Amino acid sequence: MLEVSGLVKAFGNLRAVDGVDLAIAAGTITGLIGPNGAGKTTLFNLIAGALAPEAGAIRFLGERIDRLTPDCIFVRGLARTFQVPRPFPRMTVLENLMLRKGPLPSAL
Repeated sequence: MLEVSGLVKAFGNLRAVDGVDLAIAAGTITGLIGPNGAGKTTLFNLIAGALAPEAGAIRFLGERIDRLTPDCIFVRGLARTFQVPRPFPRMTVLENLMLRKGPLPSAL
């Protein structure tokens, strides 16, 4: 479902992501752990399109997405969440969940 190969992102002389490879199958739950500064957030930002990689490829449902904008990635069914959710307090839980745009990918 999600494949990352040879992903690299540097900020000056600091390589925050250095040749990351991973594959996540549909229907699985995967955790990413590591100490502060290990590049976890940078990796998520690369996958979501908020940052552009210097090298490597990201594929979602077989389609290369690392050259797409975040909104185009979102429409394909891949979205990033944050550690501190900020729901709309005047909306129900269901209404908050329905805010995503477009159908869920059939692979889910």
